[in-house]
Amino acid sequence: MSKEQSIFDALPGEQMPVSEVMNTLSNMWQVSYQESQDAPSGFRASQMNLVIHFGMQATAEEALRIFDTAIEFAQRYPCRIIVLCPQGREFSDALLEAKLFSQCYIGETMRDMCCCEALMLGYPTRVAGFLDNQVSIWLESDLPTYHWFFRVPAQRIEEIHLEFVGRCRRAIYDSTIEGDAYAAIPWEQPQAIRDLAFARLLPLRQSLGQFFSSFQPASLVTGLEEVSVHHSDCRSGEADNLAKWLERCLADCAQQAGVDFKAKFRVVRGCAKSSNCLESTWTFAQQQKQFAWVFCAASQSSVIHADFGDGKIEVPLQVHFLSDEKALAEALFFA
Repeated sequence: MSKEQSIFDALPGEQMPVSEVMNTLSNMWQVSYQESQDAPSGFRASQMNLVIHFGMQATAEEALRIFDTAIEFAQRYPCRIIVLCPQGREFSDALLEAKLFSQCYIGETMRDMCCCEALMLGYPTRVAGFLDNQVSIWLESDLPTYHWFFRVPAQRIEEIHLEFVGRCRRAIYDSTIEGDAYAAIPWEQPQAIRDLAFARLLPLRQSLGQFFSSFQPASLVTGLEEVSVHHSDCRSGEADNLAKWLERCLADCAQQAGVDFKAKFRVVRGCAKSSNCLESTWTFAQQQKQFAWVFCAASQSSVIHADFGDGKIEVPLQVHFLSDEKALAEALFFA
């Protein structure tokens, strides 16, 4: 990664010495205003800290997209954003570099104003072991902290960052980006680790769950031999999570129905149609039973073809993936 293309350089904000960030931040909102008006500082009451931790393989374009997502998220859930930007072992002559970003967003009225702040830290990877100390200084210590990993190698997390993550309320990642590498990390609190790919599936899980609930559990699992989930190249994480969710749902149905459940689950790269991003097909021992579901994200259209023993049905669904900022909220607070 060249100097011109570094994540730290690509992100917005005013560059300054690390030692000046907190003083600048504390004085930033202390501007003159009329007594009849609300002070800008009244619109920046944070609810949490959000640490965004980039790895060396993250591109400047990806970093800008994620930063924009965090800012949109902060307009609804006020937070202090701290962005960690690795720059290579010998990338910078300075030990640490800092930027401070702040901006107010005004809605239809001044009462809809929201003020956001983000602190960027550029660091040579040779000093990564000292990151926790610097981040701790920048946190609003009385508020919960959430940690978002993006392209940080699993081995590096395990060797350097587990202790700090253990003090966070929740950590998130995107399995479509990271694959299954993070599954083997010995997280101190595995229940606090969330996958953005699973969060994005919320509208699909709700629609499919509503459809399945209209059938008796025994109808769904009796004779079920195999469930396959096909995916396009950019939806591997969603496909893995969908397959695991289907397996949990169908295992629960089998338990309720008292049916022996031995169905196999497969995740396969490639969809029958290039326009589809996810597909699922079920195979039953009884030839008349079937289930096939396809989803095209571009048109937000989905169709189910099914026969669980009571006749063929076709059900169109209007579904979508959660937007980036909504998926972030779902992963941090609800998933």
